[in-house]
Amino acid sequence: GAFDPEAGEMAGGHLPLTRRTMLPDLIDLFAPWFFIRSFAFLLITCVEIAMFLISMYVGHVYFDGAFVKNNDMGGPSEETLVSMGAVSTPLIKNQFQFWRLFTPLFLHAGVLHIASNLLFFSQCAYTFERRWGRYAVALIFFLSGIAGNMLSAVGNPDMTAVGASGALAGLLGADLVYIYLNWNFIPARESRVELCVVTMIILLNVMIGGSKGNIDNLAHLGGLVEGGICGFSLVKILVPDQEPNRDAYRRGGIIGTLALYALFFITLYAFPSS
Repeated sequence: GAFDPEAGEMAGGHLPLTRRTMLPDLIDLFAPWFFIRSFAFLLITCVEIAMFLISMYVGHVYFDGAFVKNNDMGGPSEETLVSMGAVSTPLIKNQFQFWRLFTPLFLHAGVLHIASNLLFFSQCAYTFERRWGRYAVALIFFLSGIAGNMLSAVGNPDMTAVGASGALAGLLGADLVYIYLNWNFIPARESRVELCVVTMIILLNVMIGGSKGNIDNLAHLGGLVEGGICGFSLVKILVPDQEPNRDAYRRGGIIGTLALYALFFITLYAFPSS
């Protein structure tokens, strides 16, 4: 499994999380395997930044400011975010505003929120896009993000939620599936190191989420679970001819995703509003 620095991948098609260089340049340090004509940059990073600037403008012009005192993230008010499409269970359930399960993926509570999300996103998204393709990463991102918002809407009905954290957790869930499906095809050191890195990131998020009351842990959980489920359908199997269950994995990912979404709507309307 020798690494080819020109092709940027291991023998068998595996791409490491980071380039193997002694002194990475600034881009490689913050966004390994970055390329500008990517889904991760053009349709996520740029749109996220643009929407944050718009939300600050809306807060400044129509509400109580771009930065409000009770927002420790450094951003606009809750009213501003709700007006722009934040998760709001009463509006989703009673007024059928289901688009609020999607729009929060492009909204952030403040400067600290968007900075942390984009920093983490840049650390892994370009690698995953090169591994699995832009369409697979796009589907994992959106399906996981929406699933995270669904669980948040059901489990935290009084919370106003924004952010792409559920989608980011979904990418980690999909990567765990990628490691599992390709365990025998990735060089041993690479697979073990990446498994440890991803597991530590997940555990760190659990610890941080448990210590702070303003973090939407259910969105993280929903995204992580859905990322793992749809990952079976979308991540790349490096040597498909040697995986006899590949078609069953694909079907299972599709059926699991449909079941998860159906379960959300059943749960949302099975119980009366408080």
